[in-house]
Amino acid sequence: MAKKKKADRRLTTPMKGKLILVFGGIIFLFLILVVKLCYVTATKGKEYETAVLSQQKHDSTILPFERGKIYDRNGNILATNEKIYTLILEPQNILLQDKKYEEATINALHEYFGFSKSKLKKTIEDNPYSYYEVYKKNMTYDEVEKFQKFLDLADASAKGVSKAKKAKIESAKMVKGVSFEEDYKRVYPYNSLACRVLGYTSSGNVGNWGIEQYYNSQLNGVNGRAYYYFNEELDQEQSVKEPKNGNSVVSTIDMQIQKIIEQKLKDFDDKIGSKVTNILVMNPQNGEILGMTSSYPYNLNKPMDEKSLLSLYSQSEIDKMKAYTKQKQAEETTDSEDASEDSKDSTKKKTDDQKTIYDAFNELWRNSIISDTNEPGSTYKPFTVATGLESGALTGNENYFCTGSLMVGKRNIGCSHVHGNITLKDAVAKSCNVAMMNIGFKEGADTFYKYQNIFGFGRSTGIDLPGETDTKSLVYNASNYSNSVTLATNAFGQNFNCTMMQMAAGFCSLINGGNYYRPHIVKQIQSDNGAVVKDIGKEVLRKTISEETSATIRSYMQQTVESGTGTKAQIEGYSIGGKTGTAEKIPRNKKDYYISFIGFTPVESPQLLIYVTIDEPNVSFQANAGLAVELEKACMEEIVDVLGIKPETTDTSNTDNASTEQKDDTTSATTEASSNTTKNKKNTSSSTTKSKKNTKDAANQ
Repeated sequence: MAKKKKADRRLTTPMKGKLILVFGGIIFLFLILVVKLCYVTATKGKEYETAVLSQQKHDSTILPFERGKIYDRNGNILATNEKIYTLILEPQNILLQDKKYEEATINALHEYFGFSKSKLKKTIEDNPYSYYEVYKKNMTYDEVEKFQKFLDLADASAKGVSKAKKAKIESAKMVKGVSFEEDYKRVYPYNSLACRVLGYTSSGNVGNWGIEQYYNSQLNGVNGRAYYYFNEELDQEQSVKEPKNGNSVVSTIDMQIQKIIEQKLKDFDDKIGSKVTNILVMNPQNGEILGMTSSYPYNLNKPMDEKSLLSLYSQSEIDKMKAYTKQKQAEETTDSEDASEDSKDSTKKKTDDQKTIYDAFNELWRNSIISDTNEPGSTYKPFTVATGLESGALTGNENYFCTGSLMVGKRNIGCSHVHGNITLKDAVAKSCNVAMMNIGFKEGADTFYKYQNIFGFGRSTGIDLPGETDTKSLVYNASNYSNSVTLATNAFGQNFNCTMMQMAAGFCSLINGGNYYRPHIVKQIQSDNGAVVKDIGKEVLRKTISEETSATIRSYMQQTVESGTGTKAQIEGYSIGGKTGTAEKIPRNKKDYYISFIGFTPVESPQLLIYVTIDEPNVSFQANAGLAVELEKACMEEIVDVLGIKPETTDTSNTDNASTEQKDDTTSATTEASSNTTKNKKNTSSSTTKSKKNTKDAANQ
């Protein structure tokens, strides 16, 4: 068989030409690329290199802002901050080079902080690729300082030092992957002082209650950040955006005055006690609040300490609330669709009257002076008289005859005493209900309720604190009052509700010439370097009465202290005016009382107002406004010295003729029937929610 001739595989001349052309083209393009690359490198290489390297951020750290401080009016710090530290482990760095740094790092952390070696080892080895493991939070500077000094030895020279020092240096060089992040912790130097004025902060610098909440946006700043990156020489560099610290707040509170009223309240609670007692101190000439306190203080540094609740609840009650809280939390995590509507309704019926532990704390934290409402009682009588004088319904020369009660429609409404013939001035001083009812009728509903609104009842005071109760539905007006009984009882301060702050703000206008100032708790906002950002001065919201009417009302209330129901308020050398109040609570037949006294000095130009309320004092006979008078006097005796208010005379007291009356103006039992005809209104916590039982609004009956 003949062999097949092999194909000729030699390249032909045309093929060789084509290949040379292709390879030549490739080489040419490559040369162009090289030339271009050389050109770019020579002309813009640094620019591109820097741009690329600048994007290679190695790490970034938040630089926390410092929350602004809160000061009293004299510069004393009421709320501040201290640095705290979080210990961060970087397992990947600790485990470098076959774990050569692990043992030394663990030993050092154990030596300086007492951390468990086994737990440290587990955290590190369970997260070998991590650069960020939070190991411990809220460490103090004292805890961190010694360890940080030890770490600093890693940069020290080991030449010419003792063997012990050299060993320390070598040990420090072997510690890797440990760092600390800084933050701030809110601190209240005086613990519970002015707790309901200040409020507190929770995690994330969130203000809760008080100044901390209302001025949260001013007190908070903006975090900064530190960025780490490699430069063109591959050296690590840092770029820092500095934090902006928060503004500080200067309050109107005087720390000395605050300490005085808190101590006096504690003395009263220790000796007598009540459901709740409140003390409010103001400057009537500008609306500044100088002091504010209530029963049951709590530690601002430990706002959720269950021990604080023991002043309100027994341990068994607290345990029940904790158990109920866990039950509710478990129910909330359960798919509600799995439960029938019937079972939901059944559960609701069982738990409506129960409280969670958080409900209890909210009751503890709230400020009853602005949040709770009560019938004011006879402290309202000066407003009734001022309305008559200002509107022209009264001349000031009126006389009344009090038989101890007055028939209004079919209701017999009582007075605390049979006063007989009584002047308008004595009607205030001796707190006569019969006179006040007649004055209310003379004014008429239109005028009475018009001025009640002007004085701020049923309206927001505008105070710069959170939690002020809306009382619009708790007062009447000319179009919705029920009948003459409503007007009669309103005239002596029953059958409508107000907050302490409403009463005090309106009362200031009665005695300062008729200027209704917005009550305020902060007088200035400052930057973190102390520069003034904003001054918050006095702000007149409206004119209530004339200077002439104001002067007349002051003289009437001076007589209340000199010879009326407030004689126990007298202080030698000082002219003092004031008004007692004794409001009989609903249900009337229980004979529970809300007693009060609001006093001021000097009478001619008042610089100080103190308002004391005592809800259900722990005594057998509660209708004793003298308890409130005595507490107010105890406060005033010391506060006049703090404010530098000097005695006007050697002796203006009238203690020899001091009234021994224990009862102010409590209405007779038939007043209960009178309030049954009034409009049924929405009930809002007429007594403090810190109490264990609810008291209905007078207008509900």
